[in-house]
Amino acid sequence: MAKIDCAVILAGGKGTRLEPLTSYKPKPLVPVTLIPMIDFAIEQVRHAGIKKIVFAVKYLGYQIKQYLSENSKFDDLEIHVPEIDPVGTADAVRKLSKYIEGDFVVSMADIVSNMNLKKMIDFFYSTDAYATISLKNIDFPTKKFGVILLDEKQNIEIFLEKPRPEEMLFTTLAFAYRQVSEFHHNLVNTGVYIFKQRALEILDSFKDIDDFGQDLFPYLLQERFRLNGFVNDSYWMDCGNIRSYLWSNFDVLRGFVDGFAPPGKKENGNWIGENCTIADSAKLIAPVVLGNNVFIEDNSTVGPYSVIHDNVKINSNTIIDHSVIWEDSIIGKESFVHNSVICDKVELVDKSKIINYSAINN
Repeated sequence: MAKIDCAVILAGGKGTRLEPLTSYKPKPLVPVTLIPMIDFAIEQVRHAGIKKIVFAVKYLGYQIKQYLSENSKFDDLEIHVPEIDPVGTADAVRKLSKYIEGDFVVSMADIVSNMNLKKMIDFFYSTDAYATISLKNIDFPTKKFGVILLDEKQNIEIFLEKPRPEEMLFTTLAFAYRQVSEFHHNLVNTGVYIFKQRALEILDSFKDIDDFGQDLFPYLLQERFRLNGFVNDSYWMDCGNIRSYLWSNFDVLRGFVDGFAPPGKKENGNWIGENCTIADSAKLIAPVVLGNNVFIEDNSTVGPYSVIHDNVKINSNTIIDHSVIWEDSIIGKESFVHNSVICDKVELVDKSKIINYSAINN
């Protein structure tokens, strides 16, 4: 069985839909249960036995480069973070091509997933595909997802990313009576790809191919290159807004993301960091995550499904419910935070009320 030795992780997006969480922090470093999202992509690659990772960074890229260089947990990996200025996902890979040898993986640094990349690689080499795209069925299809037509061998016949209404109608009519294929409105392209090394030649030859979904995949199908889909049921969440970001935190706490658990010592269904001070009259309703140096005053309640980061102070008679509080923030007395996010170094005045998927930045 052939082996893949290199992965490219795309970590350059602005994450504008997740503002204000991304106003001062790149989306790959936005934490889910104290774990930066970029770690989910790194662990996925590491679990597949890939030790060389090339990162494509752009927006606030210096923060990502610093994070990768200062963490000893990545010492077993060969990490490269070149200075590039890509205009799209495919263009980023084009600009990193000198670091890539042989077939390669492309993944995204701003999603939460525990997909088994090794199984996807095995599937890729069991076929003669030019490229394989990871796909997942979703329960509630929306307009933001594309349309994919798979044949009985999981080869992709039609790939439309975020199609216009007329494209949707034409495709539905054209393939309504196909018996050998499966027409999907609810398959998500989860942003993990495997390519033959020859894909770099196409990117080098056609400089107008900037994006995978909009440009490269349609080109491969047009030119009759075999493109297939690896359909899997692993956990996957695109944290594209405050609601989905909160849900990803809740799902990790529920144990839905196998292989990932919050840091800290687990006690009574909660994860507790070091040097936390919890008043005797305060209450934790599991599951809750507390980082290090968290201070919770009298008669306050935290939980369920809440994540409190390092150096947070929660003053007396306060309720934190289904919410995430980032580092160095102070929550005033008699406050109520529900289904919301408080970012770094925010100080809420007494009797604050933050609800309805709000996000408060400094």
